[in-house]
Amino acid sequence: MGIRILLVDDHKTMLWGLERLVQAEGAALELAGSAGDPAQALALCAELKPDIVLLDLDLKGSSSLEILPKLLANGVTRAVILSANRDQATLAAAVKLGARGVVSKEAPTEDVLAAVRKVHGGEFWLEPGLMQALLGQLTAPAPRPDPEAARIASLTARERGVIGMIVQGKGALNKELAERAFISERTLRNHLTAIYAKLGVANRLELYVYATRHGLS
Repeated sequence: MGIRILLVDDHKTMLWGLERLVQAEGAALELAGSAGDPAQALALCAELKPDIVLLDLDLKGSSSLEILPKLLANGVTRAVILSANRDQATLAAAVKLGARGVVSKEAPTEDVLAAVRKVHGGEFWLEPGLMQALLGQLTAPAPRPDPEAARIASLTARERGVIGMIVQGKGALNKELAERAFISERTLRNHLTAIYAKLGVANRLELYVYATRHGLS
């Protein structure tokens, strides 16, 4: 049997051309089916379990990245992305989600067929620029953890609310702020004490500066 291919593209002219391309290869390739939208693609892939899904990256205004993992969930199908999108980050995301090949819509038909054969054989088919981008992402040093992000994440929703009142109050007394929050002044002071400890500030002025700098208003 030839390599069974499911074609997925929302442009009828493009889909027609791909069908003719596959059929012209005779017994080497078999057209398992064609789909023009995400729902149809998912249904046919689940039913037919093709060897290869040749997938347009943009379908009916939505990204095929959303359905790519489901298309590959049967454990049989491998994906080759056929796209006019040249954004390296988007194409890299497709590979991370399981695509084994990426071919430009501007590429010669020989490249499309070669990608299908290579991917079916267990290899990758990626342009040099995309391969470099992927390698760069894999070898890039991990970003250093932001200590301020951890501090801010430790705040409770109530404490975030108190900080918001401090920033918006612009110097209002604790008593006034407590009345706005419908809590006692003592409870407000307790909240402030906890906030100071979590954020490493000493008073309301430092808290105001910290909050405005980190967008906690």
